[in-house]
Amino acid sequence: MSSRDDWNRVRASLKGAPKSEISDSDNLELDLVPPVSGRPEDVAELPSLKMPEAAVPVEVVKTAEGQELRDFQSSLTNTAQERENTSNLLHFWERIPRYHCGYIRGVTNSTDPKQVDIVNYTFEDNGERYTLEMTPAQVRVEDDGVEQTLFCYPDNTDELVELALIKIAMENGDILENNTTVRPGGKGGRFPSYGVHFTINQLMEMLRTWNRSRTYASIRRSLDVLHKCNLSIEADSHRGISASAPILSELISYKQNGFRGYDRNGYWTARFHPIVSLGIHAGLYQQFNLYRTATLKSNVAQAVAKLIVLEGRNISASTPYVLHFSRFRKMTGMLNYKRVGQARSKFCTDIKVLIKKGMLADVEFVEIKRGKRVVDIEARMYASPTLVKEMKASHKRNSILQQRRQLRTELAN
Repeated sequence: MSSRDDWNRVRASLKGAPKSEISDSDNLELDLVPPVSGRPEDVAELPSLKMPEAAVPVEVVKTAEGQELRDFQSSLTNTAQERENTSNLLHFWERIPRYHCGYIRGVTNSTDPKQVDIVNYTFEDNGERYTLEMTPAQVRVEDDGVEQTLFCYPDNTDELVELALIKIAMENGDILENNTTVRPGGKGGRFPSYGVHFTINQLMEMLRTWNRSRTYASIRRSLDVLHKCNLSIEADSHRGISASAPILSELISYKQNGFRGYDRNGYWTARFHPIVSLGIHAGLYQQFNLYRTATLKSNVAQAVAKLIVLEGRNISASTPYVLHFSRFRKMTGMLNYKRVGQARSKFCTDIKVLIKKGMLADVEFVEIKRGKRVVDIEARMYASPTLVKEMKASHKRNSILQQRRQLRTELAN
């Protein structure tokens, strides 16, 4: 089933509900066990929909609904360590070059609003053309005791914080009220709005384990930027996906949640962008090794690693995933150097980092020439045994969850 079919399948008007209690099973069960009946309480007892759940910091109503969130919180792993390193990569969301506006504009932040204005950028996904519009955040900073306004686009630190929030949502995710209206596949509708409960210490600890430590002030600023940067996506045709909201469309501080001031263990609540909520509800995500991806300090290598997971379905030790430099630059907005040769060199160098990280076994670079002039580079990437194992588990999990969604659809009709 195509991504567009999945979006169309869930475009009817829906309402979210808080998640139900989940059993202590560590992994998805591989056998498809049909429910006793189509009653909600029986559907809720499907073994493959049960995953371990962290202590929830806010009171939730126990209900048989919320299966899509439990699907999202599941993983197909063999050990606790593998589960700890595993998260979800959202298909369409990761195609949006939302953290590359600094590369597109040539500046990440400035006190001069004329240098950091609204970014418009076009990209494609599944044959559909989209326009990204990013409104920069305005945050207060202090320089030599003088407070001023800094205009900024979301950067790599903000991306790491988002990756951490999505990972935490696999334990402390929730369905929030006040759903956002979006337009998937040409029709308007109200969909479940998903979010996460987290602490600043959780974020700091997670980034520390990735060897990407950030200070408390840096984390607070990232949350501020993610909440104040408005991301609008508009499809050229009525068949595409369109939505507009801040990257974190709502941010409720620990004080608003009733915790005392300056409590780093006080729980915050963040509501995800409506496109993220749609991806969770439609099941458009892929299991991947978050730890390895987050520890990559090269933004180019990190972007390529995500593309391998999303597009390299058949990658193996003998079947390569092929990526052209020109396509990568257009998709991401990165490597827009004045000297194209220098950009190609960095493209090749940073991909080789994935060999050292154990994701790739080998990579071949083929120069595409027009006459004697090099016009493009083709990278042929071959998977390591570790990546092959991870991709097989990811595809198996997707197959199981797809069967679950089809079964729930049939029982509901």
